Amino acid sequence: MEDIIYFNISRDGKDLNDYKGVFNIFMLCNKNRVTFHQGNVRYTADSGDFVVWLSTKPCDRIDYSDQTDADVLLVSDYFLDLYRPNQVSDARGYEYQTINPILRSSLTLLARERTIVEDDFKNILRHSYTFQGYLGEQIAGTLLRVLLYDLWTFFSQLAMKYQDEGLPSPHFARFLLEARYNCSKHRDVAWYANKIGVTPKYLTEISKDATNRPAGDWIDEYAAIILRKELSAENLSLTDLAKEMNFSSLPAFTRYVKRVLGCSPSEFRDSLKKKYVFIKNLSSE
Repeated sequence: MEDIIYFNISRDGKDLNDYKGVFNIFMLCNKNRVTFHQGNVRYTADSGDFVVWLSTKPCDRIDYSDQTDADVLLVSDYFLDLYRPNQVSDARGYEYQTINPILRSSLTLLARERTIVEDDFKNILRHSYTFQGYLGEQIAGTLLRVLLYDLWTFFSQLAMKYQDEGLPSPHFARFLLEARYNCSKHRDVAWYANKIGVTPKYLTEISKDATNRPAGDWIDEYAAIILRKELSAENLSLTDLAKEMNFSSLPAFTRYVKRVLGCSPSEFRDSLKKKYVFIKNLSSE
């Protein structure tokens, strides 16, 4: 299956850098370490650590040695969006995971829940040989949905454990939930501030305090998920999609897409076709 690929770094000799930005990376580091570089920031996964690096999170390069051993599950944006749990409870977990992409093996909090996540991941690997045809897609999607649900739930619980140490206020948590479900129609910070009963200035402040990012960034990030999914469906015209997402005109829609995705809607669809060709070539190697 081209939308979900499994390999072992040590055994299969594939370069993880070939897949960054193309696939969502789920990885269990078994030996040595793997370092993800994002500008001046480095995220290092040691032996026993679990990594969730979404394709939307910038990554300049990934470093590891020939002695590194890690199991890697690659999931396309389309497949991830198709089977992403549609749960209001996942917003806080998604936000926390975006800031903290590595789940440390040394973490003592919620040890049982962490084990469940690892078991979900290993279960997908055990079934990877069955991921062919319609039935294989259903199996892969179901197992992925379980993994994602447990992941977001775990990260949500972890965020709540650290609530007293400065993580999101109740207002910010409510904002994330509202943004998750309303960003397809509303992308104005003032609309969300009014929805949860605070001022736009206060909403921006608590967002920066909690995540070092303004509230508008989170609205755009959730909207980007919907945009990628909708633009992947070629049967929907850009004009209809602009109306569906409550844009005043097609040019306004195009400007917004360029800002959040870095390219125009047409360019995104063209790149998607090239990406599928790239994935197909990788799969045939």
